[in-house]
Amino acid sequence: MILTSGAQANLLGLGAALVWGTADFAGGLVTRRTFPSIVVAIAHGLSLLVILGILLAAGIPIPSTQTILYGLISGAAGGIGLMLFYEGLAIGAMGLTSALTGVITAILPVVYSYFRQGSPSPAQIAGFIVAIAAIWLIAYTPGDKPHPRGLGLAVGAGIGFGLLLIFLEKAGAHSVGWALALSRVSSASIAMTVSAFILIRGKGKFSIEPTHASPRAFFIRILPLAALAGALDTSGNFLYTLSAIRGRIDVAAVLSSLYPGATILLAAWLLRERTTRTQAIGMALALVAVVLISF
Repeated sequence: MILTSGAQANLLGLGAALVWGTADFAGGLVTRRTFPSIVVAIAHGLSLLVILGILLAAGIPIPSTQTILYGLISGAAGGIGLMLFYEGLAIGAMGLTSALTGVITAILPVVYSYFRQGSPSPAQIAGFIVAIAAIWLIAYTPGDKPHPRGLGLAVGAGIGFGLLLIFLEKAGAHSVGWALALSRVSSASIAMTVSAFILIRGKGKFSIEPTHASPRAFFIRILPLAALAGALDTSGNFLYTLSAIRGRIDVAAVLSSLYPGATILLAAWLLRERTTRTQAIGMALALVAVVLISF
């Protein structure tokens, strides 16, 4: 059976959610061992080298100025958003921060798409509402107490991620490969700048992780997982961009924003973490949202 363009776009969006959720799981494991900015710098730096190698080997020409500009903006927004997100997790309620960030990330492309591509179908609108509720229920942990600065960081992270989705689609419309590469240039540069500050802070002491392990032991411990997180994150960006190009950006953004469900399922499967009733309801609603959005 040959799938329609819309069905293909929906499957790509769901694929992005699955891959991004897995990337967050791997990234969450490795960020327990070192500073988040260092993980991002390694993950995004390595994935940038791989993407550039593929582009050069394939002989893909240098993109237009528009693609370069949008690609760099997407990476800067995503890189800053990721830094704000991790900072928010560190000082605020993790569940509340994740839920608020996820909802804002999904809403921004929906608003953008309304003015660019017109109103979606009534079923899709209903699906968006159900999906946003699902994202909140999956990520939110009952009993979390809001931290004012943490909430502000969560909002900033959501805006950064939402802009990443918008500008990545605009850049990818002309060259998906170069859009991903240029996005990584910005995000890796930002992460490396923050990492450099961390490495030299504290009266000139060189510190690469909270436990002050040797450089060799440090890289043995974090490099494989960081590389895996970077590869998965890049793959998720690729699938999302294709989904947004082949279909509607709002549909692609909302479907891919269901990624917390994959993270929760992996944590339950591999780490034996218990899934709450609220999360189970959220994942059930996510399935309903996928059906509605597919109409």
